[in-house]
Amino acid sequence: MAAWEYFTSQKQWEAYLKDLLKTNDKALLRAIVLVYDNQTPEEKDKGESIEDNCIGFSKIDAKEMGDIARKIKANKTLTKGELAKSRNKMQKYWKQLMIIGNKQAEAKKLQEQKELEAKMAEEELAAQKEDAEKLERFRQDIETLRKCSEEGISCEYGICDECPITTGFQLRFKC
Repeated sequence: MAAWEYFTSQKQWEAYLKDLLKTNDKALLRAIVLVYDNQTPEEKDKGESIEDNCIGFSKIDAKEMGDIARKIKANKTLTKGELAKSRNKMQKYWKQLMIIGNKQAEAKKLQEQKELEAKMAEEELAAQKEDAEKLERFRQDIETLRKCSEEGISCEYGICDECPITTGFQLRFKC
């Protein structure tokens, strides 16, 4: 389990995310794209923050950080200046990142739960099939015994004293 799965307060999240954004380039780039993806399509098109919905980039950062996010999405390398500026600007978006992280973790747990339930259902179905096959074999063996004892019809083995069906029953039939 990741360390953040044990966080119990927003202060822990804040410290963790701010430090991560300062020290991990990969996490920084991913965070920029995540916040950018929270922008509405209209905000992305215009390169500005239009709605006051507390998600996506702020009005001050929308243009510049949107340009950087599009650059990242186009697999272009950021300059050292862009990285440094992004590190500073992204510090204030830790709460959005916490919410996104929690939603993703919840979705992952839900998916894992669904996969576990599907696997358990599959195993249950396999067990039911195996039980049905055992029951069918048992019914066939009982029918073979009935034919042998009631109708005098020998089984396919033709050796009643050593019959694998009656082994353990200590029964001897006249064939």
